[in-house]
Amino acid sequence: MSGRVIEGVYEAINKDAVVDMIRQKNFFQLEIKELPSQKDINDLSFLSKIGSKDISLFCKQFAAILRAGVPLVQGLNMLSQQTENKKLKSILSNIYEVVQKGNSLSDAMRLHEKKLPAMLINMIEAGEVSGTLDETLETMAVHYEKDYKMKAKVKGAMTYPIVVLVIAIAVVILMLTAVVPMFIGLFENSGAPLPGPTKLLIGMSEGLKANGLVYLLFIVIAGILIKIYLSTENGKAVFHRLLLQAPLVGKLQVKVFTARLARTLGTLMRTGVDITKSINLASRTISNVIVQKGLFEVEAQVNQGKSLYEPIKALKIFPVMLENMVMLGEESGTLEDMLIKTADFYEEEVDREIQKLTSLMEPAIIVVLGGMIAFIVLSIMLPMFEMMKYVA
Repeated sequence: MSGRVIEGVYEAINKDAVVDMIRQKNFFQLEIKELPSQKDINDLSFLSKIGSKDISLFCKQFAAILRAGVPLVQGLNMLSQQTENKKLKSILSNIYEVVQKGNSLSDAMRLHEKKLPAMLINMIEAGEVSGTLDETLETMAVHYEKDYKMKAKVKGAMTYPIVVLVIAIAVVILMLTAVVPMFIGLFENSGAPLPGPTKLLIGMSEGLKANGLVYLLFIVIAGILIKIYLSTENGKAVFHRLLLQAPLVGKLQVKVFTARLARTLGTLMRTGVDITKSINLASRTISNVIVQKGLFEVEAQVNQGKSLYEPIKALKIFPVMLENMVMLGEESGTLEDMLIKTADFYEEEVDREIQKLTSLMEPAIIVVLGGMIAFIVLSIMLPMFEMMKYVA
């Protein structure tokens, strides 16, 4: 062994783990280099995403496996084989290999902290320390299932008007480019004076036919520029502030964020995670940067020794009910229970708000779409009435 140089590749949490492995084998390290991560096709986010539903199913199955007395490593191997999501399957296979080498489950999961929720990793670490990993996984399964259902409801409410709007635009473009031109020659040959709406319709039709590609190019460029702007910190802040202030949508967003914050905080604190870390993890589940920044400030103030109630109230973002429930919870020593009850209430409120928003949007969409079609039909019919007068 003297004088020989041995090279190899070892997968570990960090460089210190590699050094420990080398020393255990009575070797001396000469150099340790971190290999660049290699991406495969399963890492492409547009092909496979790990959503709340996938995480919930993973937690539920893993909890059931551990409850049945199956060893942790064997359970990971079973999950890696039966998981349908390709990206999660690849991650679980890697976690299985890392845990097999003697690392903890939470440490192995931290190798994939960019793809797995930070809350899940921290909760599993807490479960490992307390010896209640199966209970923690069951709690996480319920949490992510509720999160998935809420996201699905909000997404469903937003999908309907978008689909109808796209169909409406397609119908109008079809009528302007295919139907209206069939009547233009007839109107011009009749010699009858054209009413204002008809002239406007003909102008729109001819403009769309002549410059349709220019308009499309303009819309695409404008869309790209807007997307680039919204990807900046300033752009996100402006857009998210407008969303919070928007009628109907802003109110719905606040209730969604309140339910998510209360649910996440309550769940984390109930399993023993300290309050400042809970606030940090909960804030990362909020997609609005204005609310997220405010919660980071709350975390800083709580870390300095303040109660949760004071900075939450100072934000002036969340409903008064959340503030009062936090105050009562802190005074009675049942903060996590109060937060869970608040989450239950606002999840039901979100359901009612979505139904209300949908019931308001449906007639509005029908009126707008009917108005557009009525304008086109009326603009075509008006000169026909004038032509009938000239014939008579």
